[in-house]
Amino acid sequence: MIGGAGVAVAAGVGLTAAPDALAESRTVGTGPAGSMVVEFRGRIAQSGTSGEEFTSYGFLIRTDGLSSAQLFAGQPSVGSALFTAYATGVLTARVLDQSVHSLDIEGDLTVFQRNAPGADFADPASFRVGRPVAGFRLTLQDVLAVFAPQQGIPTLTGDMVQIMAHRLAGDSGANFGRRGQRLRMFATGLGRLVDPVTLNALLEIAGNWSTE
Repeated sequence: MIGGAGVAVAAGVGLTAAPDALAESRTVGTGPAGSMVVEFRGRIAQSGTSGEEFTSYGFLIRTDGLSSAQLFAGQPSVGSALFTAYATGVLTARVLDQSVHSLDIEGDLTVFQRNAPGADFADPASFRVGRPVAGFRLTLQDVLAVFAPQQGIPTLTGDMVQIMAHRLAGDSGANFGRRGQRLRMFATGLGRLVDPVTLNALLEIAGNWSTE
């Protein structure tokens, strides 16, 4: 659950860039290398017969280039969010130790721009509503520190490669990120084991994306 950019302007005697070209060159969710460009809140549901499947859903709480009024229809909350994210992934490796576990995960994440608010953590499908404006491939490591029976603190880090970038609706005239850019994800929160046999769990997380 899980954007650097520049604007190129052609100038010369009697020459100006076409309006469409200027609009397409503007981006949000981007920034200089090493800068944090997106913040988010979300949930991760770990499922499957051995905890090998992951579904993540959440909303963007800050994005470089977008105001709070563009991100939310009212006070910031999941119910007023206008940019949501939905991701799926699969387990590629797992090492279980006494109190610290390591999981490797690969997956895909899509950002949606909504026409109206309405996302609800009780309904994961509600985070897939709207127009897809950005897509990413994910390669993550989840380090889980168990601090009590069936409870742990997850720390997720990993790489994001953007594979889709579309123009935003409205008057911003900007694309969400750009194809090919690489980001770094970080997230942490709380996890609760819901089935010790199948290792199914539910995690509440918050985090950010930074440019590489």
